[in-house]
Amino acid sequence: MNLRALQLFRHIVLTGALSEASDRLNISVSAASRLLSQLESDVGLSLFSRKRRRLELTEEGQLFFRQVANTLIGIDEIPRVASDIRGRAQDWLSVVTAAPLASGLVVPALARLSAELPQLQCTVNVESRFDIESKVSVRGYNLGLISLPVENAIIDLQIVQFLRSRLCVLMPESHPLAGRAVIRAEELADQSFVTLAPGQRWRDRLEELMGRAGHPYTISFETGSTVVTVEMVRAGLGITLIDRVCAPPVAGNGLVLRPIEGEHWITYASLHPPGPRAPFAERFLDAVSEHVEDLRRTEPQAQDLLELI
Repeated sequence: MNLRALQLFRHIVLTGALSEASDRLNISVSAASRLLSQLESDVGLSLFSRKRRRLELTEEGQLFFRQVANTLIGIDEIPRVASDIRGRAQDWLSVVTAAPLASGLVVPALARLSAELPQLQCTVNVESRFDIESKVSVRGYNLGLISLPVENAIIDLQIVQFLRSRLCVLMPESHPLAGRAVIRAEELADQSFVTLAPGQRWRDRLEELMGRAGHPYTISFETGSTVVTVEMVRAGLGITLIDRVCAPPVAGNGLVLRPIEGEHWITYASLHPPGPRAPFAERFLDAVSEHVEDLRRTEPQAQDLLELI
């Protein structure tokens, strides 16, 4: 069976588009189309349905992907695995997460842990949600940190919830709603938002909150980065939904963080591959929890915004 065709199959699943998948493999769309047809012929399965110019996995395709995904990701990880072995990876912690979590949770935890374990060595990488889940599942990383739910339920992972963070609004301190202790969803009607692009998690949360409230809202600016979203708010371009984990400390820098009224929480979890956990993984997660406890002790607002599970 053609390995290139299997790699193409994986990239189509990741992107949902034949053109983007072909770009990743540096082949033409027509060549990619032929590879995909040959793969479906070789395996005797209809792997995709064609809807709205996107390729969507059929039920057969989902089952096939579940069986081959880890193998393909494992092949992609061979160079890194070899490098880790050369670097005596047994004593090396590798963590993968999103950029805001890397800044808000991982780095403070590593600073704490490094003080206790001077011999600690660690790699921290930032990847897409799908790659975080996929690569942890095949031990490309020792562990990952994400917000739930997981992106791909068919991947074999150990999922350990450890933190709940209250959904909030980030706004300039001069904003008319900044004086409120708690913001009702209906008060956000007709507000101008800056937010992530469609399909990204914070954009989904905004659409879910306002859709549930049944109120109109305006998206004035969008971006692919949570960090850029915060800076847009700082520049007065609008307000945004965020939580204390992803938001920087806001006291005294012209921004305020106000919780949404009601039970609107974001759950964070650590992801682990099946089987034994890596050395230092539990110590690292303990350090993350200790950092959260410090926030709850030192920031008056954080006590109401963060809850360890």
